[in-house]
Amino acid sequence: MKANSYHPIWYQRNRPYAKFCKQAVITNGFTGSAINEVQDRIVREWNTALDAKRVDKEDITLDIMPEISLAFYYGAFAANGYNLFSFKNTLGEMLANTSAADVPISALKSPFPVYFIQFHKPICWGKLEITGAYVIDEEAFPVLQVCLVIKPMSETAHWLSSPSGYFYLPLSRDSEEPLGNLINKTIDSEIVNKWKHATNSMPILDVSVKDVREQRVKRETMDLSSAKASIKEAMEYVANCLCYLSTHDTFDKELPMDAPPALLEKLALAKTDKQKHKVQSQLKSMGYFPVTYVSIKANDVNELMVRSDSVDVGRRLHWRRGHWRNQRKGKSLLETHIIWIKPTLVGEGVSQDAVREYRLTD
Repeated sequence: MKANSYHPIWYQRNRPYAKFCKQAVITNGFTGSAINEVQDRIVREWNTALDAKRVDKEDITLDIMPEISLAFYYGAFAANGYNLFSFKNTLGEMLANTSAADVPISALKSPFPVYFIQFHKPICWGKLEITGAYVIDEEAFPVLQVCLVIKPMSETAHWLSSPSGYFYLPLSRDSEEPLGNLINKTIDSEIVNKWKHATNSMPILDVSVKDVREQRVKRETMDLSSAKASIKEAMEYVANCLCYLSTHDTFDKELPMDAPPALLEKLALAKTDKQKHKVQSQLKSMGYFPVTYVSIKANDVNELMVRSDSVDVGRRLHWRRGHWRNQRKGKSLLETHIIWIKPTLVGEGVSQDAVREYRLTD
């Protein structure tokens, strides 16, 4: 996958304030001060672009309020080590055909406080594509935060004409609901809360200032309502990815496939840590930071991808869904350990060779 296909890499390249957002979070942490600094910097870059006539005012489509939040999520991601997990095709398809609905949120163990999950393929909402999610799993927060990101309509346009939408969904850590119910209730709650936020807002007394908060929340609420099925599908996929990352820790880390060959050669020939760090810094400044590829071993898949029993005789090749089983362990069986009961390809109509080719494609 090319570098620009990953939202954090595209964002760093497209937004002139991306690196500043990282520093703001490093300096101030997850605080209002960090958000205020991010906001001030975006406004400064906005005004500079207009003054320098880098973009026509009529071509601006960016909404500054959502952009501030998205910039903060990126800043948190960068400040915590650029941890990007890219799920490869075979494993991604298996997880997409697995249910994590019965898993308690307490069973999830994130590999890092902040990271990004790249979907193996986008989840469509009309013409829009949900391609991944920022995850903030910081113990100091009472919620596990998931920010589903939408591929920008134009990846090459000026940043003021290239908004990237997102859906923010906070999953309560204190909930005793399994993930399936928790995700559904969180989506419904976000729709209601957006409207309450608008109707309960303090009125703007200055008559010269146009209050667009209600119009914005109507639009965002409509977006959430119309996209509910896609958001649910994306969150169910994220839940399975979180379960997988909670139970596996051996992955491959590589640079994006379009990283400059000359720098890759320099990195391979580097003899000292100082030389390696210098090349790695060059690559990172260009947006080429390492990607952790999450895949399943071919040997683990071979026994699953077979045509099965008489129940499926006469049916086309299809997935029999998997699930995550909760297993109690520890003193008084208070701890929950999850075990993946993998999905299986079953049915008829496709040769064994074709099945083998399908399952090994990554």
